[in-house]
Amino acid sequence: MGQFNIGRYYLLYKYGRHFASREKLEQWQRKKMNHHLRYIARHSAVYRGKESLQEYPIADKRFMMENFNQLNTVGIRREEAEKFAVEAEKTRNFTPKLKGITVGLSSGTSGKRGIFLISDQEKDRWAGYILAKFLPKGIFASYTIAFFMRADSNLYQAVRSRKIRFHFFDLYGEMEEHVRRLQQISPQILVGQPSLLLALAKEIEQGRLAIFPNLVISIAEVLEKEDEERLKKIFGLEVIHQVYQCTEGCLASTCPEGTIHLNEDIVHIEREYLDERRFIPIVTDFERKAQPIIRYRLNDILVEKKEPCACGSACLALEKIEGREDDVFWFKGYDGAEKPVFPDFIRRCMLFMTEEQIEEYRVVQETDGSLHVYGDLSEKGKKEAEKEFACLAEGMEFVLPQIVFKPYSWEKGRKMKRVERKRDDLHHG
Repeated sequence: MGQFNIGRYYLLYKYGRHFASREKLEQWQRKKMNHHLRYIARHSAVYRGKESLQEYPIADKRFMMENFNQLNTVGIRREEAEKFAVEAEKTRNFTPKLKGITVGLSSGTSGKRGIFLISDQEKDRWAGYILAKFLPKGIFASYTIAFFMRADSNLYQAVRSRKIRFHFFDLYGEMEEHVRRLQQISPQILVGQPSLLLALAKEIEQGRLAIFPNLVISIAEVLEKEDEERLKKIFGLEVIHQVYQCTEGCLASTCPEGTIHLNEDIVHIEREYLDERRFIPIVTDFERKAQPIIRYRLNDILVEKKEPCACGSACLALEKIEGREDDVFWFKGYDGAEKPVFPDFIRRCMLFMTEEQIEEYRVVQETDGSLHVYGDLSEKGKKEAEKEFACLAEGMEFVLPQIVFKPYSWEKGRKMKRVERKRDDLHHG
Protein backbone atom coordinates (compact mmCIF):
# COMPACT_ATOMS: atom_id res chain seq x y z
CA MET A 1 0.00 0.00 0.00
CA GLY A 2 2.94 2.33 0.64
CA GLN A 3 3.81 3.04 -3.01
CA PHE A 4 0.13 3.42 -3.94
CA ASN A 5 -0.41 5.94 -1.11
CA ILE A 6 2.74 7.85 -2.03
CA GLY A 7 1.48 8.10 -5.61
CA ARG A 8 -1.90 9.31 -4.39
CA TYR A 9 -0.33 12.00 -2.21
CA TYR A 10 2.01 12.96 -5.03
CA LEU A 11 -0.99 13.69 -7.27
CA LEU A 12 -2.75 15.60 -4.48
CA TYR A 13 0.21 17.89 -3.77
CA LYS A 14 1.28 18.24 -7.40
CA TYR A 15 -2.13 19.11 -8.86
CA GLY A 16 -4.73 19.43 -6.11
CA ARG A 17 -3.55 22.28 -3.89
CA HIS A 18 -3.16 25.50 -5.81
CA PHE A 19 -4.67 28.72 -4.49
CA ALA A 20 -5.69 31.68 -6.62
CA SER A 21 -5.05 34.18 -3.82
CA ARG A 22 -3.74 34.59 -0.30
CA GLU A 23 -7.33 34.95 0.87
CA LYS A 24 -8.31 31.57 -0.64
CA LEU A 25 -5.28 29.92 0.99
CA GLU A 26 -6.09 31.31 4.44
CA GLN A 27 -9.76 30.34 4.10
CA TRP A 28 -8.78 26.76 3.21
CA GLN A 29 -6.23 26.66 6.06
CA ARG A 30 -8.87 27.62 8.63
CA LYS A 31 -11.08 24.68 7.59
CA LYS A 32 -8.17 22.22 7.68
CA MET A 33 -7.03 23.57 11.03
CA ASN A 34 -10.44 23.31 12.68
CA HIS A 35 -10.84 19.70 11.56
CA HIS A 36 -7.31 18.78 12.71
CA LEU A 37 -7.59 20.47 16.12
CA ARG A 38 -10.84 18.63 16.84
CA TYR A 39 -9.04 15.33 16.23
CA ILE A 40 -6.06 16.28 18.43
CA ALA A 41 -8.31 17.51 21.25
CA ARG A 42 -9.91 14.04 21.35
CA HIS A 43 -6.74 11.93 21.05
CA SER A 44 -3.91 13.79 22.81
CA ALA A 45 -4.12 13.92 26.64
CA VAL A 46 -2.09 17.16 26.78
CA TYR A 47 -4.50 18.97 24.48
CA ARG A 48 -7.77 17.38 25.59
CA GLY A 49 -10.77 19.71 25.41
CA LYS A 50 -9.00 22.54 23.57
CA GLU A 51 -10.86 23.98 20.60
CA SER A 52 -9.46 27.14 18.98
CA LEU A 53 -5.79 27.46 18.04
CA GLN A 54 -5.25 30.28 20.56
CA GLU A 55 -6.19 27.90 23.41
CA TYR A 56 -3.14 25.76 22.65
CA PRO A 57 0.06 26.77 24.46
CA ILE A 58 3.19 27.85 22.60
CA ALA A 59 5.42 24.75 22.48
CA ASP A 60 9.17 24.22 22.13
CA LYS A 61 11.49 21.23 22.30
CA ARG A 62 11.49 21.20 26.11
CA PHE A 63 7.66 21.22 26.20
CA MET A 64 7.51 18.42 23.63
CA MET A 65 9.97 16.23 25.55
CA GLU A 66 8.54 16.91 29.03
CA ASN A 67 5.02 16.05 27.79
CA PHE A 68 6.05 13.35 25.33
CA ASN A 69 4.00 10.51 26.85
CA GLN A 70 0.77 12.51 27.15
CA LEU A 71 1.24 14.42 23.89
CA ASN A 72 1.68 11.63 21.33
CA THR A 73 -1.42 9.74 20.18
CA VAL A 74 0.18 6.31 19.52
CA GLY A 75 0.94 5.20 23.09
CA ILE A 76 4.75 5.34 22.90
CA ARG A 77 6.67 6.33 26.03
CA ARG A 78 9.64 8.67 25.88
CA GLU A 79 12.05 6.21 27.56
CA GLU A 80 11.38 3.42 25.05
CA ALA A 81 11.46 5.81 22.08
CA GLU A 82 14.76 7.32 23.19
CA LYS A 83 16.35 3.91 23.82
CA PHE A 84 15.14 2.70 20.41
CA ALA A 85 16.46 5.78 18.56
CA VAL A 86 19.84 5.79 20.33
CA GLU A 87 20.32 2.10 19.47
CA ALA A 88 19.62 2.89 15.80
CA GLU A 89 22.23 5.68 15.92
CA LYS A 90 24.82 3.37 17.50
CA THR A 91 24.28 0.49 15.07
CA ARG A 92 23.65 2.85 12.10
CA ASN A 93 20.62 0.64 11.28
CA PHE A 94 17.63 2.93 10.79
CA THR A 95 15.11 0.53 9.25
CA PRO A 96 13.32 -0.99 12.30
CA LYS A 97 10.11 0.57 13.64
CA LEU A 98 8.75 0.78 17.18
CA LYS A 99 5.15 -0.45 17.38
CA GLY A 100 4.83 0.26 13.65
CA ILE A 101 6.04 3.86 14.08
CA THR A 102 9.22 5.42 12.65
CA VAL A 103 11.28 6.93 15.49
CA GLY A 104 13.97 9.53 14.85
CA LEU A 105 16.49 11.33 17.01
CA SER A 106 17.15 15.00 16.43
CA SER A 107 20.03 16.84 18.05
CA GLY A 108 18.91 19.98 16.21
CA THR A 109 21.15 22.98 15.59
CA SER A 110 20.58 23.92 19.23
CA GLY A 111 22.23 20.68 20.35
CA LYS A 112 19.28 19.63 22.54
CA ARG A 113 18.10 16.09 21.91
CA GLY A 114 14.62 15.61 20.56
CA ILE A 115 12.60 12.59 19.45
CA PHE A 116 10.13 12.53 16.59
CA LEU A 117 7.45 9.97 15.75
CA ILE A 118 6.05 9.42 12.25
CA SER A 119 3.24 7.01 11.33
CA ASP A 120 3.28 5.12 8.02
CA GLN A 121 0.53 7.36 6.65
CA GLU A 122 2.50 10.50 7.61
CA LYS A 123 5.63 8.98 6.08
CA ASP A 124 3.76 8.35 2.80
CA ARG A 125 2.36 11.90 2.86
CA TRP A 126 5.86 13.33 3.39
CA ALA A 127 7.29 11.24 0.55
CA GLY A 128 4.45 12.26 -1.79
CA TYR A 129 4.99 15.91 -0.92
CA ILE A 130 8.76 15.81 -1.46
CA LEU A 131 8.35 14.01 -4.79
CA ALA A 132 5.71 16.52 -5.93
CA LYS A 133 8.02 19.41 -5.04
CA PHE A 134 11.27 18.16 -6.49
CA LEU A 135 10.94 15.56 -9.25
CA PRO A 136 11.54 17.69 -12.37
CA LYS A 137 10.12 15.15 -14.85
CA GLY A 138 7.29 13.73 -12.75
CA ILE A 139 6.87 10.53 -10.78
CA PHE A 140 7.04 8.12 -13.76
CA ALA A 141 10.55 9.10 -14.88
CA SER A 142 13.67 7.34 -13.55
CA TYR A 143 15.95 9.05 -11.02
CA THR A 144 19.11 8.32 -9.10
CA ILE A 145 19.22 10.30 -5.86
CA ALA A 146 22.28 10.74 -3.64
CA PHE A 147 21.20 11.82 -0.16
CA PHE A 148 23.75 12.92 2.46
CA MET A 149 22.50 12.90 6.05
CA ARG A 150 23.70 12.31 9.59
CA ALA A 151 21.22 9.45 9.94
CA ASP A 152 19.16 7.42 7.50
CA SER A 153 15.49 6.78 8.27
CA ASN A 154 12.41 4.94 7.09
CA LEU A 155 11.14 8.45 6.36
CA TYR A 156 13.78 9.05 3.70
CA GLN A 157 13.66 5.52 2.33
CA ALA A 158 9.93 5.99 1.65
CA VAL A 159 10.76 7.80 -1.59
CA ARG A 160 12.52 4.71 -2.97
CA SER A 161 10.72 2.79 -5.74
CA ARG A 162 11.46 0.77 -8.88
CA LYS A 163 12.01 4.01 -10.77
CA ILE A 164 13.61 6.02 -7.96
CA ARG A 165 16.99 4.71 -6.84
CA PHE A 166 17.74 6.29 -3.49
CA HIS A 167 21.32 6.11 -2.15
CA PHE A 168 21.99 7.13 1.46
CA PHE A 169 25.44 8.59 2.21
CA ASP A 170 26.48 8.71 5.86
CA LEU A 171 27.93 12.14 6.71
CA TYR A 172 30.41 10.43 9.03
CA GLY A 173 31.86 8.45 6.12
CA GLU A 174 35.17 9.22 4.40
CA MET A 175 35.19 11.69 1.51
CA GLU A 176 37.25 9.31 -0.61
CA GLU A 177 34.51 6.66 -0.33
CA HIS A 178 31.80 9.27 -1.04
CA VAL A 179 33.61 10.33 -4.22
CA ARG A 180 33.98 6.69 -5.35
CA ARG A 181 30.27 5.92 -4.86
CA LEU A 182 29.09 9.20 -6.43
CA GLN A 183 31.25 8.54 -9.47
CA GLN A 184 29.72 5.08 -9.71
CA ILE A 185 26.03 6.06 -9.43
CA SER A 186 26.24 9.48 -11.20
CA PRO A 187 23.18 10.96 -9.44
CA GLN A 188 20.64 13.17 -11.22
CA ILE A 189 19.60 14.61 -7.84
CA LEU A 190 22.11 15.50 -5.11
CA VAL A 191 20.88 16.34 -1.60
CA GLY A 192 23.06 17.47 1.30
CA GLN A 193 24.14 20.12 3.77
CA PRO A 194 25.85 23.23 2.31
CA SER A 195 29.12 22.28 4.06
CA LEU A 196 29.04 18.87 2.35
CA LEU A 197 28.00 20.31 -1.03
CA LEU A 198 30.90 22.77 -0.84
CA ALA A 199 33.31 19.92 -0.04
CA LEU A 200 32.04 18.04 -3.10
CA ALA A 201 32.36 21.21 -5.19
CA LYS A 202 36.03 21.36 -4.17
CA GLU A 203 36.47 17.73 -5.30
CA ILE A 204 34.95 18.68 -8.68
CA GLU A 205 37.19 21.76 -8.99
CA GLN A 206 40.28 19.69 -8.27
CA GLY A 207 39.33 17.06 -10.85
CA ARG A 208 38.73 14.17 -8.45
CA LEU A 209 34.96 14.02 -9.06
CA ALA A 210 32.91 14.33 -12.25
CA ILE A 211 29.15 14.32 -11.64
CA PHE A 212 26.46 16.39 -13.38
CA PRO A 213 23.27 16.47 -11.28
CA ASN A 214 20.22 18.19 -12.78
CA LEU A 215 19.06 19.17 -9.31
CA VAL A 216 21.05 20.11 -6.19
CA ILE A 217 19.08 20.47 -2.95
CA SER A 218 20.53 22.13 0.15
CA ILE A 219 19.22 20.94 3.53
CA ALA A 220 19.86 21.13 7.30
CA GLU A 221 22.08 24.26 7.39
CA VAL A 222 21.65 27.90 6.39
CA LEU A 223 22.74 28.32 2.77
CA GLU A 224 24.71 31.56 2.60
CA LYS A 225 24.30 33.67 -0.55
CA GLU A 226 27.99 33.48 -1.47
CA ASP A 227 27.98 29.69 -1.02
CA GLU A 228 24.86 29.44 -3.17
CA GLU A 229 26.53 31.39 -5.98
CA ARG A 230 29.62 29.21 -5.79
CA LEU A 231 27.56 26.01 -5.98
CA LYS A 232 25.57 27.36 -8.95
CA LYS A 233 28.79 28.07 -10.81
CA ILE A 234 30.50 24.73 -10.11
CA PHE A 235 27.42 22.57 -10.77
CA GLY A 236 26.36 24.71 -13.75
CA LEU A 237 22.83 25.28 -12.43
CA GLU A 238 20.58 28.35 -12.41
CA VAL A 239 18.97 27.42 -9.08
CA ILE A 240 20.24 25.64 -5.97
CA HIS A 241 17.07 24.39 -4.31
CA GLN A 242 16.58 24.56 -0.57
CA VAL A 243 14.41 22.51 1.77
CA TYR A 244 13.78 24.06 5.16
CA GLN A 245 13.09 20.75 6.88
CA CYS A 246 13.35 19.94 10.55
CA THR A 247 11.81 17.65 13.14
CA GLU A 248 8.74 19.88 13.04
CA GLY A 249 8.09 19.21 9.36
CA CYS A 250 8.89 20.34 5.83
CA LEU A 251 8.38 24.06 6.37
CA ALA A 252 9.65 25.75 3.21
CA SER A 253 11.11 24.96 -0.19
CA THR A 254 12.38 26.65 -3.33
CA CYS A 255 10.12 27.40 -6.30
CA PRO A 256 11.30 27.27 -9.96
CA GLU A 257 12.12 30.99 -9.74
CA GLY A 258 14.66 30.25 -6.99
CA THR A 259 12.59 31.83 -4.18
CA ILE A 260 12.01 30.04 -0.87
CA HIS A 261 8.31 29.83 0.02
CA LEU A 262 6.69 28.64 3.23
CA ASN A 263 4.88 25.34 2.58
CA GLU A 264 1.56 26.74 3.75
CA ASP A 265 -0.33 24.01 1.94
CA ILE A 266 0.73 21.61 4.73
CA VAL A 267 1.60 23.90 7.66
CA HIS A 268 0.14 27.02 9.28
CA ILE A 269 2.75 29.53 10.43
CA GLU A 270 2.19 32.35 12.90
CA ARG A 271 4.84 35.07 12.71
CA GLU A 272 6.48 36.58 15.77
CA TYR A 273 8.08 39.70 14.32
CA LEU A 274 11.52 40.91 15.42
CA ASP A 275 11.43 43.93 13.11
CA GLU A 276 9.52 44.89 9.95
CA ARG A 277 10.48 41.77 7.98
CA ARG A 278 12.32 39.39 10.32
CA PHE A 279 10.19 36.92 12.23
CA ILE A 280 10.30 33.75 14.31
CA PRO A 281 7.96 31.04 12.90
CA ILE A 282 5.41 29.35 15.17
CA VAL A 283 4.42 26.16 13.38
CA THR A 284 1.21 24.14 13.33
CA ASP A 285 1.33 21.09 11.07
CA PHE A 286 -2.26 20.15 10.28
CA GLU A 287 -1.32 16.72 8.95
CA ARG A 288 0.82 15.33 11.80
CA LYS A 289 -1.23 13.19 14.21
CA ALA A 290 1.11 10.61 15.80
CA GLN A 291 3.09 13.40 17.46
CA PRO A 292 1.10 16.63 17.07
CA ILE A 293 3.09 19.74 16.14
CA ILE A 294 0.89 22.62 17.31
CA ARG A 295 2.10 26.19 17.87
CA TYR A 296 5.71 25.01 17.96
CA ARG A 297 8.03 28.01 18.28
CA LEU A 298 11.27 27.56 16.37
CA ASN A 299 14.49 29.45 17.07
CA ASP A 300 14.98 30.33 13.41
CA ILE A 301 14.96 33.85 12.03
CA LEU A 302 13.20 34.12 8.67
CA VAL A 303 13.13 37.24 6.48
CA GLU A 304 10.10 38.08 4.34
CA LYS A 305 10.67 39.01 0.71
CA LYS A 306 9.80 42.63 -0.09
CA GLU A 307 8.31 41.94 -3.51
CA PRO A 308 5.91 39.14 -4.53
CA CYS A 309 7.56 36.18 -6.27
CA ALA A 310 7.16 35.92 -10.05
CA CYS A 311 6.00 32.29 -9.69
CA GLY A 312 2.61 33.56 -8.47
CA SER A 313 2.37 31.28 -5.40
CA ALA A 314 0.00 32.42 -2.64
CA CYS A 315 2.44 31.01 -0.05
CA LEU A 316 4.65 33.56 1.71
CA ALA A 317 7.94 34.25 -0.11
CA LEU A 318 11.14 34.52 1.93
CA GLU A 319 14.19 36.62 1.23
CA LYS A 320 16.24 34.11 3.20
CA ILE A 321 16.57 31.93 6.27
CA GLU A 322 18.94 34.13 8.26
CA GLY A 323 19.92 31.83 11.09
CA ARG A 324 18.90 31.01 14.62
CA GLU A 325 17.64 33.38 17.27
CA ASP A 326 20.25 31.72 19.52
CA ASP A 327 22.93 33.13 17.22
CA VAL A 328 22.01 36.80 17.45
CA PHE A 329 25.14 38.45 18.86
CA TRP A 330 24.83 40.77 21.87
CA PHE A 331 27.22 43.67 22.49
CA LYS A 332 27.45 46.41 25.10
CA GLY A 333 25.88 49.54 23.59
CA TYR A 334 27.27 53.07 24.03
CA ASP A 335 24.39 53.67 26.45
CA GLY A 336 25.38 50.66 28.58
CA ALA A 337 22.44 48.49 27.49
CA GLU A 338 22.90 45.18 25.66
CA LYS A 339 22.41 45.58 21.89
CA PRO A 340 21.36 42.74 19.55
CA VAL A 341 23.07 42.32 16.18
CA PHE A 342 21.46 39.90 13.72
CA PRO A 343 23.63 37.25 12.00
CA ASP A 344 23.29 38.94 8.61
CA PHE A 345 25.21 42.01 9.82
CA ILE A 346 28.06 39.78 11.04
CA ARG A 347 28.20 37.97 7.68
CA ARG A 348 28.39 41.28 5.83
CA CYS A 349 31.58 42.20 7.67
CA MET A 350 33.23 39.16 6.06
CA LEU A 351 31.61 39.69 2.65
CA PHE A 352 32.40 43.42 2.40
CA MET A 353 36.13 42.79 2.60
CA THR A 354 37.72 43.83 -0.70
CA GLU A 355 41.39 42.98 -0.13
CA GLU A 356 40.81 39.31 0.47
CA GLN A 357 37.83 37.14 -0.42
CA ILE A 358 37.62 33.97 1.66
CA GLU A 359 35.33 31.08 0.80
CA GLU A 360 35.43 29.37 4.21
CA TYR A 361 34.90 31.31 7.42
CA ARG A 362 33.12 31.21 10.76
CA VAL A 363 32.53 34.00 13.26
CA VAL A 364 31.86 32.86 16.84
CA GLN A 365 30.95 35.03 19.81
CA GLU A 366 32.62 33.18 22.66
CA THR A 367 31.35 32.84 26.23
CA ASP A 368 33.39 35.88 27.32
CA GLY A 369 31.84 38.03 24.57
CA SER A 370 34.96 38.13 22.36
CA LEU A 371 34.78 37.43 18.63
CA HIS A 372 36.72 34.50 17.18
CA VAL A 373 37.07 34.71 13.40
CA TYR A 374 37.96 31.37 11.80
CA GLY A 375 39.40 31.84 8.32
CA ASP A 376 42.71 31.55 6.52
CA LEU A 377 43.45 35.30 6.33
CA SER A 378 46.67 37.17 5.66
CA GLU A 379 47.73 39.98 8.02
CA LYS A 380 46.28 42.46 5.52
CA GLY A 381 43.00 40.52 5.46
CA LYS A 382 42.82 40.48 9.25
CA LYS A 383 43.24 44.24 9.37
CA GLU A 384 40.44 44.71 6.86
CA ALA A 385 38.16 42.39 8.82
CA GLU A 386 38.86 44.41 11.96
CA LYS A 387 38.04 47.59 10.03
CA GLU A 388 34.68 46.18 8.85
CA PHE A 389 33.73 45.13 12.40
CA ALA A 390 34.78 48.57 13.68
CA CYS A 391 32.52 50.24 11.07
CA LEU A 392 29.63 48.00 12.15
CA ALA A 393 30.22 48.83 15.83
CA GLU A 394 30.33 52.56 15.09
CA GLY A 395 27.21 52.47 12.92
CA MET A 396 25.22 50.44 15.45
CA GLU A 397 26.75 52.20 18.48
CA PHE A 398 28.20 49.30 20.43
CA VAL A 399 31.59 48.61 22.00
CA LEU A 400 33.61 46.24 19.82
CA PRO A 401 35.10 43.40 21.91
CA GLN A 402 38.45 41.72 21.29
CA ILE A 403 38.75 39.94 17.92
CA VAL A 404 40.81 36.74 17.80
CA PHE A 405 41.80 35.23 14.43
CA LYS A 406 42.18 31.48 14.03
CA PRO A 407 42.66 29.05 11.10
CA TYR A 408 39.41 27.75 9.61
CA SER A 409 38.21 24.41 10.97
CA TRP A 410 34.98 22.46 11.11
CA GLU A 411 34.02 19.19 12.75
CA LYS A 412 32.74 16.59 10.27
CA GLY A 413 29.13 15.52 10.81
CA ARG A 414 28.26 18.64 12.81
CA LYS A 415 25.99 21.30 11.34
CA MET A 416 27.96 24.20 9.97
CA LYS A 417 27.07 27.68 11.13
CA ARG A 418 28.93 30.63 9.65
CA VAL A 419 27.72 32.78 12.56
CA GLU A 420 27.42 31.21 16.00
CA ARG A 421 26.95 32.57 19.52
CA LYS A 422 28.38 30.63 22.45
CA ARG A 423 27.84 33.44 24.92
CA ASP A 424 24.95 32.15 27.03
CA ASP A 425 24.74 34.62 29.92
CA LEU A 426 21.88 36.44 28.17
CA HIS A 427 18.31 35.25 27.86
CA HIS A 428 16.62 37.44 25.30
CA GLY A 429 13.56 36.70 23.18
